[in-house]
Amino acid sequence: MNILFIPHVPNLNVINRVYEFAKTTNSYFLNWEIDNANFKNKVLSQFNSLRFKQNGKIVQIPLLFKPENLAKKFNTFNLNRLIDKLQIDVVVNANALLFDIENIKVPVVYDLVDDHLEVNNDIGLNKKRVEKIKKDIKNSSSVICVTEILEQKVRSLGLHENTITIENGVYIEKFQKAKSLKKKLGLEGKKVFGFVGGVDEWTGIQKAIEEYLQIKDETNAFLVVGGNDGEFYKNLVKKYGDDIFFIGKIKPDLVADYFKTIDVGLIPFELNDFTHNALPIKALEYALAGANVIATPLNGLKAKQFPFVEFCDIEDFVECMQKECKKFDFDFSKISWRKRANKLINFIESIANE
Repeated sequence: MNILFIPHVPNLNVINRVYEFAKTTNSYFLNWEIDNANFKNKVLSQFNSLRFKQNGKIVQIPLLFKPENLAKKFNTFNLNRLIDKLQIDVVVNANALLFDIENIKVPVVYDLVDDHLEVNNDIGLNKKRVEKIKKDIKNSSSVICVTEILEQKVRSLGLHENTITIENGVYIEKFQKAKSLKKKLGLEGKKVFGFVGGVDEWTGIQKAIEEYLQIKDETNAFLVVGGNDGEFYKNLVKKYGDDIFFIGKIKPDLVADYFKTIDVGLIPFELNDFTHNALPIKALEYALAGANVIATPLNGLKAKQFPFVEFCDIEDFVECMQKECKKFDFDFSKISWRKRANKLINFIESIANE
């Protein structure tokens, strides 16, 4: 069976749920270029995306981003041409905007990677886009959700009955081989707090930094791993650069080493439907590398009852930061990407045989 995976947002430099499924199952993966740092970069990336490229299983087709109505028709036409060329049997789609699911010529499994079912202007989810997503879900053959809470929501809204939960996973061996960078960074003997991932305002990173600064001394440190060319990140570095280690973008093969350097991983996300119903991969990766986790009380994460996560409101992070790290025991083998991918393949095969 030939499967084509379409990510919500392509990024080959980080752990990307849809890409991990594609790699683990030796399937095709759609990639494209988009840079929202500024208007010039956005225009240039649009031109770069109007090309066909293939590198093994990674494929790019000509795509438009604007205007949305024309873009959907143009993109779906090119996607169907790719389906014919690669003889694709099933598409697993996590993208909310670029395609018209109703007109894709093979069955589509909709991968709901976040809560895109409520209006959220902070992340660009207006009423029109939310209605499109709901329509796409109804026109799919089945739905997989990243959390059980999202699955329940899909069912309660009457969007699709053929829905299951397949959560995010972890690469166990990669983290087992990881080495701490404390010595290299001059942080030996210190308690290291850390945040790894995309740095945007909704992540609550600025509030977490403010909480940390209340207890900052020679016994601790704070790493922010990841960055972008946006004004929010630039302002963070400018304002807090003397107190915080801003590592910026790093090579994918170094990510696990930075996780291994952290004693307490932070997830200070703002609370809304989008974040509440997610299951941040970084929670698992922090713990797999041996770190405790402090997170705002996200419903999707709370439901898992992980022994390595402590929940508190962002205003109380400073109190949680002062607690001693606790030992925990957890079997990570049951949440490997391999097992998650096997569950997905079994589900797709069951749909195909109906």
